[in-house]
Amino acid sequence: MFLICGEALFDLFGGSTTGDGLTFDARIGGSPFNVATGLARLGEEAAFFGGISKDAFGERLIQKLRDEGVSDRHILRTAYLTTLSVVQKDDHGHPAYTFYGADAADRMVTADDLPTFAEPPMFLHIGSYTALVEPVATAFKALIGREKGNTLVSFDPNIRPTVVPDMARWRANTEALVPLTDIVKVSDEDLAQIAPGEDPGEIARNWLSLGAGLVIVTRGPDGATAFTHNTEISCPGVTVKVEDTVGAGDTFQAALLAGLKELGATDRNMLTALDEAKLSRLVGFAVKAAAVTCSRRGADLPTRGELEKEWATLK
Repeated sequence: MFLICGEALFDLFGGSTTGDGLTFDARIGGSPFNVATGLARLGEEAAFFGGISKDAFGERLIQKLRDEGVSDRHILRTAYLTTLSVVQKDDHGHPAYTFYGADAADRMVTADDLPTFAEPPMFLHIGSYTALVEPVATAFKALIGREKGNTLVSFDPNIRPTVVPDMARWRANTEALVPLTDIVKVSDEDLAQIAPGEDPGEIARNWLSLGAGLVIVTRGPDGATAFTHNTEISCPGVTVKVEDTVGAGDTFQAALLAGLKELGATDRNMLTALDEAKLSRLVGFAVKAAAVTCSRRGADLPTRGELEKEWATLK
């Protein structure tokens, strides 16, 4: 089982002006939520853990998980409200987010709310602002500390400056989490925010020295580079007509985790033993999956059937 931990929210895409009002296209989102649904669409057994409101938005989030085949048995239902994120494109066509989520359901998770497992998950993934804001961040760190060694821990910093503007805080938190994790996926844009002017490759190698087993730096349309203690590989991007890039990183993450399972890299030894050929197939698969999402509006992640040919390349 893949246990995905983090935020569940609604993205409100800016629409047209109507008199004195504005129209928005509301889409379910939240990076970890997207990863969970992405794994389910790839045919994997996925469960979500996080705080979800009992409000109307929360009810829709729960229904979405059930519709996608994601287990909701570990979810904490609360009276706190659902986070809303207003999404607009910046001058470069990239999504820019404004969050409305103080004391929202996804943040108000404590260590007392952590689930227990009869059998530990194969992979445990955390990421984005719920790995930073309190009290949920402390709860997630406690969960990692409890399960480390029983499961492969995956982490995506997914920097959101509109949630926490202090980049030094993001960097310190990321570097504190890296030694607790096995797999780190980070975008070059995120690194440019928390470590401006520094070489992404040097940062990745430093994170390996801190304890990570696999670090992947994604580079948008230019593909991605993977780093292990034994090798480094780069895969080029895939050219598509881009609708938007919302959910592309989450698609990459879901495909990465599913691909690791397919390759048999389900423990630390197997993860660190991945050779150049397997890493290239793995990263190439994740890049192609992310490209599919970029060709569609919002976080509309591909299914296993849509990636049939790409899936076969993992063998």
